[in-house]
Amino acid sequence: MRINRPLALLVSLLFVAVIVTGVFGTSWHTVSELPENPADPSNIQGIGMLIFTQYVVPFEVLSIVLLASLIGAIYMAKGEGNR
Repeated sequence: MRINRPLALLVSLLFVAVIVTGVFGTSWHTVSELPENPADPSNIQGIGMLIFTQYVVPFEVLSIVLLASLIGAIYMAKGEGNR
């Protein structure tokens, strides 16, 4: 298996740049934004409303990243000798 080191380095640097931009470029909101529901102390409905309204784009991006990592893990676990 031939490894393309410059491409791997470029992808790694791009990944680190995205992570650093995400960590330092995000205004982290606190729990005080959640709508309060005195009848349900767990406030699952409020969290669901925020995820599917205000935070739908980060939720979808995270879904794609997790799906890509799952596919990569399956590919790596399969190995080359198991055909």
